[in-house]
Amino acid sequence: MNDIRFHDAASGIDLRQLPVFKPDSALWPRMVAAQQRRTRVQRWRRGSFSLAAAAAVCAAVVLLPHPLPPLQQEIAAGQRESQTLESQWLQLANSTRPGATGLARVRVIDDALQAAYDRGAQADELAPLWRQRNQALRGLIARVQDTDPNDALAVTRI
Repeated sequence: MNDIRFHDAASGIDLRQLPVFKPDSALWPRMVAAQQRRTRVQRWRRGSFSLAAAAAVCAAVVLLPHPLPPLQQEIAAGQRESQTLESQWLQLANSTRPGATGLARVRVIDDALQAAYDRGAQADELAPLWRQRNQALRGLIARVQDTDPNDALAVTRI
């Protein structure tokens, strides 16, 4: 123990004269408990942050629009076009009061579309039906636009 210097001449402190410190016997358990609390709080914070980040990612995945597959896009475009054609047809039909020629074909296609949706048909079956419906509506519109309301043969044409 000769290596331990009890007296430091430079500072003038004699370590042998310092009081002996006896810590409280409960000090070490309190220090361990405090460290465990800090560790638990840190874990909760990390877990809460991770949970919040996962919830944000899930919300983004659910709420952000997803691009539709090509056939689904075609169906959606066909539905929008069909609505436009139908409103155009209704405007023309109300102004010229044409006969029901061609409406039967649209009704048959509408029935086929409804049946396909009822049984959960796939896009490869629905897309052609929407194309047929739009084509039929275009034909109706073209007939009304090309028909002279004073032409009796146009109304009775079969």
